[in-house]
Amino acid sequence: MRKIIKNGEVILLIFLVLAFVSFTFLYLNTSVKVEKPDITDKASSLENWTVEDSDLNGLPIKEDKSIYPNTPDTNIYDVYITIFPTKDENGELLDFSDFSKHTSRDHAYNPVLNCNVQILNEDEKLDPITVTDKTNATIRVRGNSSRGDLYKSYKIKLDDEAKTFFGQSVLNINKHSEDRTKILTKFSADMLIGMPDMVSYRTNFMRVWIKDDSLPIEDRKYEYYGLYTNIEQPNKTFLEVRGLDSNCSMYKARNFSFQKDELIRNIDDPEYSEVEFEQVLTIREAEDHTKLIELLEAINNPTMGFEELFSTYFNEDNYLTWLAFNLLVGSEDILNHNFIIYSPNNSKTWYFIPWDFDANMDAISSNAIAPSLRSGQKLNMVTLHKKFFKYPGSIDKLNEKILELKNEYFTEENIRSYTDLYLPVLEKTLPYYPDLSLLKSDPVEVVELINSFSDIIQQNYDNFLYSFNFPAPMFVSAPEKNNDGTLHLAWEPSYSYQGRTITYKVKIYDTYKMDKILFEQENIVGTTLDVDINLQPGKYYLEVKAVDSESNEQFSLEHYEFAGVEFIYVNGLLEFTIE
Repeated sequence: MRKIIKNGEVILLIFLVLAFVSFTFLYLNTSVKVEKPDITDKASSLENWTVEDSDLNGLPIKEDKSIYPNTPDTNIYDVYITIFPTKDENGELLDFSDFSKHTSRDHAYNPVLNCNVQILNEDEKLDPITVTDKTNATIRVRGNSSRGDLYKSYKIKLDDEAKTFFGQSVLNINKHSEDRTKILTKFSADMLIGMPDMVSYRTNFMRVWIKDDSLPIEDRKYEYYGLYTNIEQPNKTFLEVRGLDSNCSMYKARNFSFQKDELIRNIDDPEYSEVEFEQVLTIREAEDHTKLIELLEAINNPTMGFEELFSTYFNEDNYLTWLAFNLLVGSEDILNHNFIIYSPNNSKTWYFIPWDFDANMDAISSNAIAPSLRSGQKLNMVTLHKKFFKYPGSIDKLNEKILELKNEYFTEENIRSYTDLYLPVLEKTLPYYPDLSLLKSDPVEVVELINSFSDIIQQNYDNFLYSFNFPAPMFVSAPEKNNDGTLHLAWEPSYSYQGRTITYKVKIYDTYKMDKILFEQENIVGTTLDVDINLQPGKYYLEVKAVDSESNEQFSLEHYEFAGVEFIYVNGLLEFTIE
């Protein structure tokens, strides 16, 4: 009997052990998983930490999408602005009429005036007891080519006494001078919200009234200026609300193509000038410009391989998404402006953030450009993009990303779900003065254009596929006379994305109309040519084309342009002078 009990105890013990093991196994497999940081090959001490070893290098950019509403904010906000006479830094009294002195693309003249801003919900009446004769903000003209327009865009900075607008103390209210649909800023920003590896903006439709306080009392009234769109200011607050590092370098491209520029200097350089620096890049955030200069040195270093360059300084998904988005919406202005570059201080990685959407979704501006140079091909003018396109497999990766955005975000159903929300806003604004007088077509055509967005996206994708079937465009040098009197021609090498053989075709003309050919030679294998030709002093025109083995001809990146009574634009033509 005692032996049986002992055997029972053994069996019970074994059962308890098995039960404990099973419980432990189940617990470990059902408990909350915690990702542990990868500490392999990391610096053993903070004293040894360098940005080259940073755990942030190469990470994707992730914004907090919860800051955006679940559906686009298509409310109309009524904005009342009183603009006061204000003394400038020289003591001269300026008023609202001085804004009319702005000219297109001239940033040197940029007065700032005091103002009062009241932002109300749609059709909400301005309370008679509201204080509108006291400064609570400043206002200045913003934009580039639109500075010369009658109805300008404005940057408003709210002071501490004014309420912020959804946490924003800076308003960028745009008048859509280049936007035939008047909704492109809203549409583009709303589309970007859903995309990974991208940063977007909060945007709002606004109807604006302006009162000029410099006028006689009896003439001071709020004058209706029509529909505007506010877009968030990219600054520290912009970054922080998105969960992004605001200790960073962030610049807005103004005339910047990733070239080394003598105006790009560090702040400790005796010849540094912030004014001159900002002719190239507007400084949004930066303690100094060391990282930027390092980036430009690397991009323009001919001995640095592209794979090393790209993996060191960029995130592939962010770059591809930025490119793919711009190519699909047909952005024509990303060669040297209309984008932001951003890099957290504790990372070597730079990210692209889109900016300025007024010229999207409109093929009119690109009609002068040859089909073979449209879409991404024109980006060969920028060293960084040129190196990317040339690297094996890059075009396939870009095509995959474009198809991903096209099939997942730019679907006809998704596009229509947004535009259907915007049309009621246009119904309340476009048929009325002054917006009706500013339209480049009648309101019916505006609606037709908006309804064709899906077709435009498809056409832009077709343009991408078509243009990259041609050789890569190249730059041509100005001809020089040799000592023996011959003319020396030189150009960059082209290449075929499909691996086809490339030769070159050269022609010299007497005028930009190309009526008379002074010299012609085909099937040139190299990238230089000495021409025995006697040219009298004067202007002449050189055309160099790259031709692949399938007879696809590509223009060079030069062009002749003349803006007279009639706009003249000739692709691939270099004007040169013989003394």
